Amino acid sequence: MTKRRTIYFILALVIVFAGYLLFKPSMWQDRLESYLNNQLNENGWNIEISKFSGHLFSTLYSDNVSLKHKNGASIFLPSISTKIKIAPLLFSRVEIEELSVSNVAIQPYFKPGDDSASINSIEFSPEKIPLSIQNIYVDGHVFIPINDSTRSVHFLIDGQVNEGQDAMEINLREFEFFCAVPRIDIAMKNIRGQLSSHGVEVEVKNAIMNGFHVDGKFSFDRGETSEMEAQLNLSEYEIPSQIFSKLPLQPNLSKISATFNFKSDFTHFIGDLFVRNELGLDMGGHFNLTKYPDYFRLESMELAGKDGSLNMQGVVEKKGRFNGTIQLRTLDLSQWMINQPKTNLSGYVLAEGEILESQITALDINAEINESLLFNRESSSFSGGISYKDYKLSITNPITMTIGPSIVSIHGEANFETKNMDLNLLLTDASTFLINNFWTDSLSSGLATGSMALRGPFDTLGIDANLKITNFRYKNVSLSSFEFLGNLDNVNKFRDGSIKLKFGKGSWNDYGFENGTGEFQIIQDQIEISSFELKNGQDFLQFNGSIRNDSILFLDRFQIAYEGHFMGNPRPLTITLLDDRFSFDPFEIHVDDGIIEGFVKTNPFQGRLKFSNVSAELIKLANWDFGYDFSGTVFGEVSLGQDLNPDDFSLDITLKNGELASQSFDEFYISSLYREGILHLEELTLTEGDKTGLQVMGTFPIFADSTQPIPVDFQSSFKNIDMKILTQFAPKWEHLLFGNLTGNYNMGGTTQNTRFDLNGKVENAFYGKIPLGTVRGTGQYSNKKLEFSQFSSTWNKNHITGSAILPIDYDMASPNLNDWDPGGELYVTTEGSLHSVVFLSEYLAEIDSIVGDINMTLDIEGPPENLIRNGHITIENGYIYTVLMDEPIRHISANANLIYNQLSIQTFSAVLYDTQTKIDSSRNLTISGGLDFTKFFEPRFNIHALGNDVFFRSLTGDIEGYGDLDVTVVGKDTLEINGTIAAKNGAVYMEFMGTESVESAEAKGRTMTNYNIRFPIEDTFSIRNSQIDATISGELAISKQFGGDWDYSGEIEFIEGEIYFYVGDVFENLQGVMTLDGQGFNPFLELTASTKIGDAEIILGVFGPFDNPEWRFDSNKGYTESDILQLLTFNTRVVEDGFTSEGLGTQAQTILGAYLERQLERNFIQATGLKSAGLIEGVEISGDLLNPDAGEEFSISARVNKNFSFSYRRSFSLVGAYKKKVGVEYKLNPNFSVIGNVDEAGNIHMKFRVRRTY
Repeated sequence: MTKRRTIYFILALVIVFAGYLLFKPSMWQDRLESYLNNQLNENGWNIEISKFSGHLFSTLYSDNVSLKHKNGASIFLPSISTKIKIAPLLFSRVEIEELSVSNVAIQPYFKPGDDSASINSIEFSPEKIPLSIQNIYVDGHVFIPINDSTRSVHFLIDGQVNEGQDAMEINLREFEFFCAVPRIDIAMKNIRGQLSSHGVEVEVKNAIMNGFHVDGKFSFDRGETSEMEAQLNLSEYEIPSQIFSKLPLQPNLSKISATFNFKSDFTHFIGDLFVRNELGLDMGGHFNLTKYPDYFRLESMELAGKDGSLNMQGVVEKKGRFNGTIQLRTLDLSQWMINQPKTNLSGYVLAEGEILESQITALDINAEINESLLFNRESSSFSGGISYKDYKLSITNPITMTIGPSIVSIHGEANFETKNMDLNLLLTDASTFLINNFWTDSLSSGLATGSMALRGPFDTLGIDANLKITNFRYKNVSLSSFEFLGNLDNVNKFRDGSIKLKFGKGSWNDYGFENGTGEFQIIQDQIEISSFELKNGQDFLQFNGSIRNDSILFLDRFQIAYEGHFMGNPRPLTITLLDDRFSFDPFEIHVDDGIIEGFVKTNPFQGRLKFSNVSAELIKLANWDFGYDFSGTVFGEVSLGQDLNPDDFSLDITLKNGELASQSFDEFYISSLYREGILHLEELTLTEGDKTGLQVMGTFPIFADSTQPIPVDFQSSFKNIDMKILTQFAPKWEHLLFGNLTGNYNMGGTTQNTRFDLNGKVENAFYGKIPLGTVRGTGQYSNKKLEFSQFSSTWNKNHITGSAILPIDYDMASPNLNDWDPGGELYVTTEGSLHSVVFLSEYLAEIDSIVGDINMTLDIEGPPENLIRNGHITIENGYIYTVLMDEPIRHISANANLIYNQLSIQTFSAVLYDTQTKIDSSRNLTISGGLDFTKFFEPRFNIHALGNDVFFRSLTGDIEGYGDLDVTVVGKDTLEINGTIAAKNGAVYMEFMGTESVESAEAKGRTMTNYNIRFPIEDTFSIRNSQIDATISGELAISKQFGGDWDYSGEIEFIEGEIYFYVGDVFENLQGVMTLDGQGFNPFLELTASTKIGDAEIILGVFGPFDNPEWRFDSNKGYTESDILQLLTFNTRVVEDGFTSEGLGTQAQTILGAYLERQLERNFIQATGLKSAGLIEGVEISGDLLNPDAGEEFSISARVNKNFSFSYRRSFSLVGAYKKKVGVEYKLNPNFSVIGNVDEAGNIHMKFRVRRTY
């Protein structure tokens, strides 16, 4: 077995060695060349190969391989590497598996007589090339004769080539093609297609052609007439900026993507084009391009999108000249250009120019375009013509821009090489946008009319202007009109020229003026202010002077008159204004009858101001806010930044005959020095006659340092001083404590451990709304406790005494300054005899006052956020007056204990009776329950009131009567009053008011009260008003919720009574039911009543809401409703007695008189209709007053209210001028009206109108 393996191994080695020797290149050199020539000769090619190296089993190498065609074409391969398939070679055929060639030189064949290359002159038959190569890599050059020279075209092929019967099939990974002139740079990847002598079909997945990203399909048919067809996609194409590099304005165009579908015979290019980008551009259309020997002609290119369209036509010559037209319809440039606002352009553009070496070197444009979006949706337009060549821009046709009513016309020229400009502008109501394009700054608003010329070099541009601007706004300046006449030789540096200004009514900051003028001369860097003046009634500002280039302002003369005050300078002023500082050289200014003199400068801040007889109102006029008002006449001196310390200052000021924080004075004097954060108050005194005085002196820090203690030494005394002077420095008490203080206040210690003591009295004292009268006390503060050893309050018959310890932090360096000390506890003990419990009645909206003989004690202790109150109160002979009842609660005797904030009523008895009867009832009202005083001024109620035969009369008098009371009052911010009042004997006098709400008469306070009270009628009770007088039974409920109006509900049965008909008839035997719906006081009636007229008994039935019920009439005589209405109106029937003008006139007067009298008694406002927005609504006027010959009548009619109307009619014709008539209509009910009028002869005419529904 081992021997056999050995034999096999040796045999294999022999075969391998023999195969290696047999397939050495030297063995096949001649055969390979012969085989290839046999294959190539069929197509006219011949190959010459130098010596092979390598091996057929691997890779063959050779140098200097050349192929020649019998027509003269040649291919030279300087070096190749290839793999050849062994099996086909054994059958005398060469098939190449891999081929790699570099630096190939190809010289194609051209037909004799052609001196230049064309696409049809190149003989190229790929289908005749017998090549099938799985992996081919070839790069090199194709040499093409062009005229008298030869151009080299570089190429690279990497991929697969297969021999086909009719075409060569290609599947390339990569293909490159480059030509320098004309520049053709193509790099493709993933190409599939077919090549033949008849044409080309190629599909490209990824290609870059001259920098364009392209993909798509391409086909070329090389027949008698060559044709090309393509479907190409162009991605992210950016128009080269070099094209516009020689133009003064260079558009910032967006990248676009495009799709081309076209066919061409190399003369005509026709197809479709679609463009899009990231800015929202999405347009499509078709194009038609024709090639001529010397130029290309764009027959048309139409693009349309969702809202706009673009149509182009033109010619481009090979020499570079071009011209064309562009038509726009609602085009949005923001979709084409970056950072461009939305537009809506419609119009045309005519363009002509020259483009050389991919640059536009000359351009002529004429355009007329309308726009409607760019300027706040105002319509605008642009028209005119420009020419640009050799860096010179000329306006060949005046450019006119309009925005709404604004018009700007421009003509002139500009040279961008010499950088010179000569432009003339005419403006008519030019808007802010247009003005700012020619202005170095920006106006907020304005409309300019006039002319402007810009001339000279760009960097030293001169301007001549004559403008009037209305509605002028610039920064904080506002003017109704502004006129500018002037010239400047250098507007950029504002030099050399003159300016005249005229102002209309306007304002600067908060100051207004009626008109003004100004005149300035600019000479190099200096501005001479010839005059400047503003006027506002009696107020004015005038000055003149100069401003130098070193920012020094010289005011030779200035005068200000403002709100009755005058200010002026007797000698020139010098003011230096720099970026980091300013200075006011020593000056003297006269203010009214006073003088201010001194100097001021900054960085560092220093100054001295001396005042003599200067009104303090000057501070108010300057709008300086010191946190409180003061007035008077100022004398003295202020020094700032002493010893070069900008924070130090000293005061030596006297104010005379003025007021400080509501405190008037004859003299107020302060002498102090502020240095290093400490105020040294040498003296501060305030006096008013001999009744009021204030004196303060001492040393204390303005800004306390919590890291180190600073001594405090402060003494003060007060005499009848308004406490607002003090409380303005303590925000916690500023809006709570009021009065006039007399006493002493002294402070010592340090900022970390401050001490003070006070002793005095406050007269006419108030705590919020609560009057305290005269308050006396002695207190001292230390260790975060303010202790009052004793205090008292006396007001009218109220006297309270007590003591207190308050845990308030007044240490000046404490972060908790002016607030409660955390962890501290409050202790207050009070007792007093009072006549009025003002501290409760002031905070209860329904309570007017609580008075009586009141004794109380109150102790308060605990943390401020959780105080515990204990005490006791007794009331004898007390009274409670409310805004709801006409009679007070009398003879109160009460006793209550306050324990842990809970007030428990031990006893409470009182009397409610009618004083008009002069009968004093026995005690008939008791109250039990209590109040929660956890928040003392916001107590929570839980009270139960019981009463027997108590009397109630509302403050408006619309309800009164006796009843039994069972009512509870519960709540705090919102009180709920619920219960029952059993009505025994009384009456309701309210008028029936329709659906309008019954307005509440109570005052508005902190608390809100809701009512829900039932009134069951147990005895005699009546409704009495101008409509009904009846005895009733049933139940009535009243309610009011959350500050709304009173609502009434329930069902009332009419036992007996009367109802009044509109014209004065009284219907008796009233019976039925009245239902109140809970919306105001609006009864729904179901009633019957009767009356007698002669021997006829008229029966009335009323059903529905009272303001518009349904009336039904019947009688024992069988009369119809029409007959009954006649009887009720005229006390007779027309068919029986007939009408007479005299009788009807009398009856009409009676009817209408009775109606008006009753209506005026009920409600004057409602009867006259004055409650509406005007005196009379619904006035109608008709007729012709201006044409007497027309025979027209003039009439006017008006509805005074819903039941009463008035009319007047007169004829103004020449033949009927005497005709005039005055009339009224009174609507008795929805179905029956009485109409009366008086004619020109004084005759009265009466009739009635009956509306019947069938």
